[in-house]
Amino acid sequence: MFSCVIALGLFAGIRTAGAAKLTAIVTILQGSATVIRAVSEFGALEGVRLLPDDLIRTDKDTFLRIEYEDETWIELGPETQLELGHPTDKRANRPALYLLTGWLKLGCAKSDSGAKNSLASTGMDLSDLSGTLIIRTTDSTHMIFAEQGTARWIDRAPHATGSVTLNRGEFLVTGEGKSPKLQSRPAPDFVSSLPFAFRDSLPIRYALFAQRNVVAKDPRALAYSDAEPWIDAEPSIRRQFVVLWRRKATEDQAFRASLDRNLPLHPEWRRVLHPEDYDADGTLIRND
Repeated sequence: MFSCVIALGLFAGIRTAGAAKLTAIVTILQGSATVIRAVSEFGALEGVRLLPDDLIRTDKDTFLRIEYEDETWIELGPETQLELGHPTDKRANRPALYLLTGWLKLGCAKSDSGAKNSLASTGMDLSDLSGTLIIRTTDSTHMIFAEQGTARWIDRAPHATGSVTLNRGEFLVTGEGKSPKLQSRPAPDFVSSLPFAFRDSLPIRYALFAQRNVVAKDPRALAYSDAEPWIDAEPSIRRQFVVLWRRKATEDQAFRASLDRNLPLHPEWRRVLHPEDYDADGTLIRND
């Protein structure tokens, strides 16, 4: 437990130093949510600060709202997994805000610097975001509703079909192996399954928490079962975790064994787990 606290504190300090202006705060939490930060995880609390690259998972029936000082806000519905980043942030020239699965509602503030808002999910980017948008991502489908805003959907599939612009009120359905379908209004099943909290426009609450010092309680060591959805995500997102969790994989035997057992799902870990399979130049010399 002591090592978890140290890891959590050090990581928080490193991230905050470079991104204090964009620190996010949990302003509403109904239900339970877990935050993964480096090699630790902890339960979310109202008022707790979240940092760039935090991984957030909501439980069934949970509603979580995150706000920034510039009045950008992010809402997560139930059973949602998100890698946090301000919508104007980039990672390797790609959106830093990444929705792995679940429900997301996003309110985009206008950037003083002119930076464009964007987010990503499996096989797609959404760029040129403005206003309020709602996104639902499942294993096979993306549904995007430009509720009170605009967006441009960009296909990143191997056989990309280009991009589609959504204007206010329009609804896009797409996914692996599916041609994008733009509609003038959201589909009935999308509306009927919309999280109840997403139906309202909520006031900004950032100032209520900005002066509070809410500390995460009882951080614990990262469990493989919690990391697994990210380790097995699409290659463009999962490669970062080879660096982040490399030391854990070498020191935590249970974590290492789980990685090794499922190696075909994340082959980039092979060099970490089996360096003997590579020569001094990094060429694979053993492939059995």
